[in-house]
Parts: sequence; C-alpha cells; structure tokens
Amino acid sequence: MSTDGRPYFGFNAKGSKDVDEQTALANNLLDQLSAPAIKNRLVIRVNGGTISQNTYGKDWTEGMIGKWAALQKKQGVRLVFVINGNDAPANQAALLQRWMDAGATFDFIEMMNEYYLPKFAKGDRSHEEVTRAITPELYVNEILPAYWKELDRFNLPYYLIFAPAKEQSGAADRSEQWNSVVAKAVNGAYRSRDLNATIHLYVRGSSLEGYDYGQIDRLRAMLPPGRHIAVTEAGIINPQLPIQQVGQLTVAHFRNIMQHLQAGDYLLDQVLYNPNAKNNTANTNPNGITPKGTAVLNYIRGGLQ
Repeated sequence: MSTDGRPYFGFNAKGSKDVDEQTALANNLLDQLSAPAIKNRLVIRVNGGTISQNTYGKDWTEGMIGKWAALQKKQGVRLVFVINGNDAPANQAALLQRWMDAGATFDFIEMMNEYYLPKFAKGDRSHEEVTRAITPELYVNEILPAYWKELDRFNLPYYLIFAPAKEQSGAADRSEQWNSVVAKAVNGAYRSRDLNATIHLYVRGSSLEGYDYGQIDRLRAMLPPGRHIAVTEAGIINPQLPIQQVGQLTVAHFRNIMQHLQAGDYLLDQVLYNPNAKNNTANTNPNGITPKGTAVLNYIRGGLQ
C-alpha cells in the first residue's frame, strides 16, 4: 500500500518494442520527478496492452530485460507483469523468473488482457493476439487454474479481468455476463485466493460529460472486502484532438477516476511511449517528452490531485 494512503499511479509500456529508446525516454521522463517518495508511488505495466498477448519469452533477450530492471533500480518505480494467455503456463513462469533473476520486482500479476472483447469471444484469429474463443467460464474454470499451478510460487497478488461498462445494449449484456461469472468465482470457489480486479477506462470523444465513473464503485461492491482495483489502462482515444488538448482531458479524466479509488488501488496512463511522433496519446516519443507527457508530469507533481 502507498505510504501516504493514496492510490498508485503509473504508465503502460510497450514492453519489448524499441527497448533502448523506450527505456531512455522513460528515464528522461522520470528524471523530472526527483523526490523518491513520488517515484515509489509510480508503476510501469511493463508489457501492457495488446502487445502482452503476442510477446513470448523468445522475444525477450537478457539485455532487454536488463534495461527495464536497471530502470526500476535507478528510478525506484514499481513494475506490473501481464500474463500472455497464448503461451504455455510454464513458459510464462519461466519468463517471469528471468525478470526476477535480473533483479526486477513486481507488485502483482495481471491475468491476461481484455478477454471480454468480441474478438476473443468469437475466436477471431485475424488478430495475432487471439488464438481461440474465450468465454468467462473458460477463463475462470480452466485458464486461471492452469496458470496458477505455475505462478503461485511467486506469491504475488493476482488481478483478474473485469469488463468496463458499455453504452450499446448488446455490448453491455456481454460485459455484465463476463463480470458476473468472474465475480462469482472470486467470491466463491476462489475466495481464499488474493484475487483483485483490473479494468480499463477509456473516453472516446472530446468530453467527459456523462462518463460512467460510478462503475468503479459498482465493481468494488462485487469484490470481497479488502480487495483492490487496478485501472491498468485509462486515457482518451480521439486521434482528431490536438495533443495538448488530449493532455488536459486526460488529467481531468484521471482526477475523476481518483475520486473513486482507495489506498492500494492503481491508475495507469494509457501510453508511456509511442514511436510515432504524431500519436497523441503518448507521454514520450522519439522527440522526447510530449505536451501530453508534460501535462501528466504536472499532475504527478501536484500530488495526483
């Protein structure tokens, strides 16, 4: 739990992509925050997002892992590891062990990424990250136990996928069904396990008006007492907005989310780095810290208020 009783805050990294440049840019961004007490509250979801489901142990060299471990050692930030559900459980455990052998430590293990999406439900293999159809029942009854057999030895908390609220009726039905099945397992068969919730909260547009922040409270009510929520991805998805406006809207979105989080919860910004300088969601790109990154840095300096 964070020492001042507030949630942790952090970023999603692109893991194995452009590791030398990405870690150098991350170091530059984190160097702007000199106080150790601030950095100790910061988290990097090192293999975050879709890339986590199509990156395997063979894609990581010891040098690449070492770059991230060195960044953690230098900056004092925390790391989160996302499991690739397309890889064999033993292989994922071996990869995690390689990270730890390099000196990395992790706050928790996140059990896959966005399995509630239609592409996973349909088993749409036109997407590299999809290798089979996944139902919530398959997730809780077969997939999770298979991975826990290999991962329990790390003694880390697990965070399970929960679906965000959807505006369209069909999508809302799918989200509610997914959440109902996972919550039943967390409160029932797996209640003795340290299982927590992860959720992604994106705004698609140019306004926060009408956004359903109450879903965070509803999710908490579905969990046993004392469990935590990690908003492991949050941001603004609108390629048409100028990056400065994206920064301002992102920080306003974060402030609203923080009102619903508690000590020990997590909130992670969508993108730490993007190689495309025209991408308006990233905090860093090959040109350095972006205007959005500056807005997020100011938010951190202000005490995440």
